[in-house]
Amino acid sequence: MARWGARFGIFVASAVCLGSSGCPAQEADSPLKSVMKMMGFATDLAPPADFVRQSRPKGELDYIPVFQPPTEPARPALNDKQLQAVKSDLDSVEKRDDDFRRAFPPPAGATAAEAPARTGKTKPAAAKH
Repeated sequence: MARWGARFGIFVASAVCLGSSGCPAQEADSPLKSVMKMMGFATDLAPPADFVRQSRPKGELDYIPVFQPPTEPARPALNDKQLQAVKSDLDSVEKRDDDFRRAFPPPAGATAAEAPARTGKTKPAAAKH
């Protein structure tokens, strides 16, 4: 209970300080921030370092509309021949990577279910009686 009394006293003191010209360091802050600073919940930020100021763009940044759809790409859609070429390139990369994976043994903790998937072989169907 004593804590809240002390905080209330700080709040009243800061409100009195804000109303007068006796606290010039806190006149730039809002009343809420000055109270929070007195209670230890807020601080003043140091100015950014020189390399940060130099890396930031000069002047105002352009406004980016939030709900506007993005512009369409300038590249036209692929025709059937180009699409098939891209698909065959992807298939060849997939085949190469599968061959590369099969060249390595399965990890020591691999289960029996994972082994056929790594080798590309499937289990034979169980014989029916």
